[in-house]
Amino acid sequence: MSRRPKTARRHWHQWTETEATAVLDDFATAGLTPAEFCARRGISRGRLAYWRERLPTGSAAATPAFVAVTLPISVRPDAHIEIERGGVLLRVREDIDVEHLARLVAALAGAPC
Repeated sequence: MSRRPKTARRHWHQWTETEATAVLDDFATAGLTPAEFCARRGISRGRLAYWRERLPTGSAAATPAFVAVTLPISVRPDAHIEIERGGVLLRVREDIDVEHLARLVAALAGAPC
């Protein structure tokens, strides 16, 4: 009885994610039903369904879920900061330059500027 040698045949679910993503991208742009696409590509519908469930659809997988957005800081004209030290009250607008504020606080504390 002769045995066939084992081959490196991979099962349908053993595509790499890169291979599966490429096929899903093709499917997303093909405009075909899953049955039509699979028939043209010579793959099983089960293989396509497996990877469609496992991976996000097509190129949407490469799109980040979070994008940083810079919002403008709106300062009310009457907004201010108050700092009290040794009986002296310092009141400055909220949009004051940070370095200028640091020099004022240092002066209030009696530290060299």
